[in-house]
Amino acid sequence: MELNEVCKTLLDNADMSIDFSAFPKVKLEIYVQRTIKDKHWKVVFDCAQVVHMDAEFDDDSSINDLFVVLGTTVLQTVKKKVTSFIQHRMDSLGDEDPVWQAHLYGDMSLTLVTTEFNWQLIELSEKEYEAVYA
Repeated sequence: MELNEVCKTLLDNADMSIDFSAFPKVKLEIYVQRTIKDKHWKVVFDCAQVVHMDAEFDDDSSINDLFVVLGTTVLQTVKKKVTSFIQHRMDSLGDEDPVWQAHLYGDMSLTLVTTEFNWQLIELSEKEYEAVYA
């Protein structure tokens, strides 16, 4: 399954945890709320070099909470197409070097721009899935 399809079909009603502990590396773990082929899944976004972040959270939420995700988009672009106030944070990159913009919204609004992006679709056991919601 390609990333665009995962975002459209699996991440339109999910729960997400955010790990900022190694900033500028940000890790998002997004848990699909329904089973697919009788299996539980999570999607992991590893944003290894975040150069810009815009986050709005509910006043009563904690960074340790799971956030409801109602929609997700990830766009791969190049440095020269990113707004100029963000470009200066990527001086080591050439104008045609890849950059990713991730936007998630729901209980929060989170936009990340990163120069290194990897993602995984991981099958969870029933026990792992239940532990997330314990």
